[in-house]
Amino acid sequence: MDTAYIYLLIYLAIVGYITYKSSKKKKESEYMNSSKSLSTWESTWTTFASLLTGYNFILGVTFSYLFGFWYLMAFVGAGFAFVVLYFLFRNELSLLQEKYNLFSIGDYFGIKYGIFSKKFVNIILTVSLFLFLILQIFVNTNLFSTLLGSGKLISLVVTTGIVCLYLWFGGFNTSIKTDIFQGILMLPIILTIFFFPFSFTLEKIPSAFDLSQFWFAVGLAFLQFLSLLAQPESFQRIFAVKNSKILKKSLVYSFLMLILVAGSIAYLGINFKFAGIIMDPSNLFVEGVLGVVPQWLGSFLVISLIAAFMGAIDSSAFALGVLFSRSRDTASAYAVKQTRLFTVGSIVVAAFASWYLFSFLSAVFALISLISIVGMALLISLIFEVTEKEIIIFLVSGVVVYSLGLLMNFITNNPLTSLIPSVAGLIIFLIIHFYVKYEILFKN
Repeated sequence: MDTAYIYLLIYLAIVGYITYKSSKKKKESEYMNSSKSLSTWESTWTTFASLLTGYNFILGVTFSYLFGFWYLMAFVGAGFAFVVLYFLFRNELSLLQEKYNLFSIGDYFGIKYGIFSKKFVNIILTVSLFLFLILQIFVNTNLFSTLLGSGKLISLVVTTGIVCLYLWFGGFNTSIKTDIFQGILMLPIILTIFFFPFSFTLEKIPSAFDLSQFWFAVGLAFLQFLSLLAQPESFQRIFAVKNSKILKKSLVYSFLMLILVAGSIAYLGINFKFAGIIMDPSNLFVEGVLGVVPQWLGSFLVISLIAAFMGAIDSSAFALGVLFSRSRDTASAYAVKQTRLFTVGSIVVAAFASWYLFSFLSAVFALISLISIVGMALLISLIFEVTEKEIIIFLVSGVVVYSLGLLMNFITNNPLTSLIPSVAGLIIFLIIHFYVKYEILFKN
């Protein structure tokens, strides 16, 4: 039997055991959000695994090959987002969490700016999560099919079926435990850097800092920053930690691991660039990395990729199920049942929709552009004294511009174009905000 299949069977056996143990937790709080008691260890690994998705492996090598060291600006954006999230939780969210039992950033907007803001933000998050789910299933299916030599339909049914099973029985508790396991499986990517000739020289380094790509890098950093401020999966994990001290430690540790793993991925792409290797950048990870490393490591990385995608699928699907179930304001006695149904239903619908996805890269930036609107709204709420009407105007303006961007094709693969909806909404908000402010001052 091929080594990859042996690793796959071991992976599935461990996931099955985790599901079995997690399903023994009978409390509703355990199923929904782990009793708000994540430890530093759990919070670190689940944050790391939910952020470092499978397409980060593939896009990381591709982007660093195309754009050199500028790709590392994404980590600058992630670092600033982690800082903002920590201080937001310490100063405000932790107190609100104790009082209102928050599950998503939409709950936060509802408390500060009213029920309409909550529903509007949750709609944006729901659409974003669904798009992300489609994207993850699409790439995972194609990867599973290509690397393991199985048909696409079989790959689709197997991967989504496994996720549906362990989320149905274990919920958030299982998602956290599988994140820990899947996060550990991602670490061997670091070993790949030792199997390629070192092509870095002082003479070549300037070519990896092409000034024509500077604004691309700035756009990438801002997109990463704004999207992490709004990512539903991240907030679900933030709201589940015991206290701000644990959150601080887990964010620092997960960021260090993110730098280590994603930095290794970036190194591979830049090293390929310096080596003068010419191939289709979109296939660089599969053909350039997996095609060169020893079979045992290549097989392990195949399973790491599949685990990374499945980890992202379960995080997104469960967050989506929670958003759906809580939007109905039903009694808590039915919360688990409805979350189960919505979670599994979302995966099934997304799996069907993924069959018709054709442009992976365009879908990535369209997704990030949408969720960045919520990230910008959160940033606005932290910087300005905002009224309910003003935040609604911003959200509506951002979504309208986003919709126009999709229809008129001005949201492209360039990160700067993906920022247009958020920036346009910000400009409209600032005009109205300062007009009202100075009008009041003038009257006084």
